[in-house]
Order: sequence, then structure tokens, then C-alpha cells
Amino acid sequence: MPARRVPQHEAAAHAATSPCVPQILPGLYLGNFIDAKDLEQLSRNKITHIVSIHESPQPLLQDITYLRIPLPDTPEANIKRHFKECISFIHQCRLHGGNCLVHCLAGISRSTTVVVAYVMAVTELSCQEVLEAVRTVRPVANPNPGFRQQLAEFGGGAARKVRRHLKQRYGTSPFNDEEEIKALLPAGRGGPSRTEGPRQGLVPRARDIRTTTPFLLRVKRTFSCIPACLK
Repeated sequence: MPARRVPQHEAAAHAATSPCVPQILPGLYLGNFIDAKDLEQLSRNKITHIVSIHESPQPLLQDITYLRIPLPDTPEANIKRHFKECISFIHQCRLHGGNCLVHCLAGISRSTTVVVAYVMAVTELSCQEVLEAVRTVRPVANPNPGFRQQLAEFGGGAARKVRRHLKQRYGTSPFNDEEEIKALLPAGRGGPSRTEGPRQGLVPRARDIRTTTPFLLRVKRTFSCIPACLK
């Protein structure tokens, strides 16, 4: 039987795999299938919930609550129909003090799409703004063209409808998610904290603490996450 052909934009992650799982928001992480079975990393980040979205997602760990979405990474795949379920799962996890990892095969297309949809639902930011912010902590994030189109469609009334649903079901959000995401955007697109540079999210950060790490030190820390076999 011929081997399954891995899409080019997903295969790239096998060369970019890093032990650093980026934190997108407090309680929300974005990664790949390797991250989802890395016990040390899951423990370090106190991961309690996992959204697993790829061709054959399976629950791997007993102490983790899973949401499994079987979906190929193809432009014609209907990922939008899973948005509401994923968003509710992530939001409920965060409200209960948990930490959710969203992953696909490579952490590039499918998982990024779900994370962007969630952020769009809990903020009033556009798809492009959210994706730009996500890329500051995970540069390989790149939904396929079909998923981008579905995110653009979701950015209309659908995102507002889900936002109202979350408020009706769970009450007013205690999070400052829009400010958190704006802080990741390049200078000139948001508040003064955007000069900090990428946050790698190895440990959930205190939301009221801001640091100004020198540029060369940030570069050193970033490359220290590259596995030895890739150095």
C-alpha cells in the first residue's frame, strides 16, 4: 500500500519540531502531534485538555480530556463545521482553570485554524490580525487556502454569534484576551507591550508581569529549543 502523501506545508514541521510549545493565550497552547505525547512538556505546561485534529486522532493519555476531530488537511475539507464545538471545549477548559493544547500533525494548518477561530470568537479581532499575532510565537502557522477562506467567512456574523453563545452559556469572560493578542502584534498595531518580542510559553506567564529581554538573548533562547539532531 503506498505511503500517505504529507502536504508540503505540514511536512515542513518535521524539520521545525521544537520542545517549546507556544502559548497563544493563558490556558491555550498550539503544537503538533509530538507535543501531544511529550509527557514532560505536557506536565510542565499543566495541560489538562487536548484538541486533536488530524486524520486519525486517538486519546493517548488517561489523565487528559480529549476532543478528537478526524479531518484531512485539504482545502476542500469543511473545518468550519467543527468551530463551535472546538471553541466551546477550549473556553470551558480555560474557565475551569485548565490548559488546552490544540494540535494536528505538524501544528501548521489545522490546529492553527482552530486556534485562530477561537481567538476570533472571544475577541473582535480579524482573521488576519489573529493569524499575524499567532505567527509571532509560532512562525510556521499557515492554514491552507481553503481553511483561510473558511476563517474569513467565520469572521462575519458567525463569530459574533458564537461570542454571544459563549456569554449566554458561561457568562462574561474573565479574560483579557483581546489585549493579550494585541500585545503580540508588531509595533504600531497595538499597545506598548508589543515591543517585548515573541513569547514562547514554556510556563504560563503572569499576566501582569512584562519583561524586556534583550534581542540577542531572545534569539539565543529561541534557537536553544531546536532539537540536537537539527543543530
